Amino acid sequence: MATATRFRFRKNTERELIARIEAAEVEVLDPRSVSPNALVKRESQVPVQARCSFNEGLELLDSGEPRMAACSFEKALEIAPYFADAHVAVGIAYAMDSRVYPAMDHLEKAAEIEPDNFFAHFKLGQLCFKLRVPQKGYAALTKALDCATSRDEKRLVAQLLKEEKQRENNGIARPTWNRPFSKSGIYIAIAMGVLATFMLLFHIGG
Repeated sequence: MATATRFRFRKNTERELIARIEAAEVEVLDPRSVSPNALVKRESQVPVQARCSFNEGLELLDSGEPRMAACSFEKALEIAPYFADAHVAVGIAYAMDSRVYPAMDHLEKAAEIEPDNFFAHFKLGQLCFKLRVPQKGYAALTKALDCATSRDEKRLVAQLLKEEKQRENNGIARPTWNRPFSKSGIYIAIAMGVLATFMLLFHIGG
């Protein structure tokens, strides 16, 4: 898709989201003020062991232990692989721990299992904005707004959209999770890759 076409798509999607939010007369709410426990747990068909691991993971996530929380959520998914909220939760935990690829996979899986899961689409959109993939982020936010069943959920979408617009207009920092992703790890990986390529070329040239 050409750059101009992508730009028009993003702007059109952005305008549509703004119009829908304004029509609902919602106020902004900081996404970081919402506890992981705000996840709507549809547990009626989930085995008890999976629920226990899931709840344990929520406590760890709320205590700032995303890596340990991810282990608990993964245990829940071993028992109940179609437990959508567990996929959302482990996606959040992985994102907080800077493991963005498994985070993306789990959030997309949650949205696939439960297309009406607000947090699956919302957190996917938040992650896409953080990774500078705005087109996919706007698409996820559109779906999140379709799934929103409360004013608070609509406010979350409004605030995230506001943050993304500010970032695009002013070049400020991307939206954050409870913890920022580690930039140093990314820079080190890039630097090591460049160094390895240089050494290989030097060795061949020699």
